[in-house]
Amino acid sequence: MTLREKFESSNEKKVTGRLDIVGNKGKTWRIYFCLGRIVWADGGDHPYRSWQRLITKSCPQLDLDLIDLASSKDYECWNYQIIVNLLNRFLINKEQALSIIKSRIIEILFDILYAGSKHNLSYDFIVAEKGFSEESGLKNSLNLFHFDEPLTQAENLWLIWQKEKLTRWSPNTAPIIKNPAILRKNFNTPTYTKLVSLFNGKLTLKEVADRLKLSVVKVTIWLRPYFERDIIELVSVSDTSLNVTLIGVSDNKNYKITKPTRQKLIICVDDSIQICEIMKHIVTKSGYQFIAIQNPLKALPEIITHKPDLIFLDVMMPIINGYEICSQIRRVSNLKHIPIIILTSNDGMVDRVRSKLVGASGFLGKPINEEKVIQKIETLLSNHN
Repeated sequence: MTLREKFESSNEKKVTGRLDIVGNKGKTWRIYFCLGRIVWADGGDHPYRSWQRLITKSCPQLDLDLIDLASSKDYECWNYQIIVNLLNRFLINKEQALSIIKSRIIEILFDILYAGSKHNLSYDFIVAEKGFSEESGLKNSLNLFHFDEPLTQAENLWLIWQKEKLTRWSPNTAPIIKNPAILRKNFNTPTYTKLVSLFNGKLTLKEVADRLKLSVVKVTIWLRPYFERDIIELVSVSDTSLNVTLIGVSDNKNYKITKPTRQKLIICVDDSIQICEIMKHIVTKSGYQFIAIQNPLKALPEIITHKPDLIFLDVMMPIINGYEICSQIRRVSNLKHIPIIILTSNDGMVDRVRSKLVGASGFLGKPINEEKVIQKIETLLSNHN
């Protein structure tokens, strides 16, 4: 039985309850019905970040600090309950609330259609004979959607996805630049800088599309040649945020408030915007914090302030060169043991010896090679710990 046939059956029988769709590796989506009509849908890859993205998109003026996460944590549909609370507190209007709910339903239906093209799905309907309980978070249903409109929109989107030959790529994955040198040749500096900030392996295609104010289809079509040429690749991203860590994708009512752990900080001192952006892309992709310093005169004060775990230091800079900065760093007592990697286009013996004399921990030639950068970081941070 197809998804549409399941919905038609539920509509005819005026069923109230939850349809669980289980896919590969236990991934679960949940669609909630009241009297045969859809109330809410959730689950899949990113329950939290999808909800946050849709809130931001539909309610751009909303202060996210006003959202009370704790009061909704015990509800099964905690994100739906938050929408209800925001509406009751007049922080959003009915139109915005319904926009978030409908968009989420369509996204879930598309994801189910996408998953169904890859693997067999199982369907399990759980009937709520006495209606939704208070604990469900759906007791105060804001709207009942006839299944046909959101399902048709999801089906049409899936047809376009197939027609444009995008089925190899999921909109829930994140683009990351695999070959920055080639990409750099195709764009001017401002555009390239913008692309590096977007394609950092942390924003899904949906999130990139929202940032660019384009549809996810248009963005994916535009990126397709870069995927095919292995210049940009798509990676999986977890469902986390700075404030909330979800426990289990399939059980989206359970989460805990956590304090973010401190990531190791890497500073790059280089007067080249391009080099700084490339290094930012590589470093943040690997899970580290990153600060770029383009003015060499500000390097030492900034390094003293932030006390990084590792420093990349360019040699050829105006006014003061990298060797001098390295010597200055080594004269500061609490910076003596921080690993410093010299960056230079002159990969000669004299430069290597001079780097050692000023106290550098390593030497890396230009142009920047991603694998070598990561190898240096991992080796030196491992030894430094």
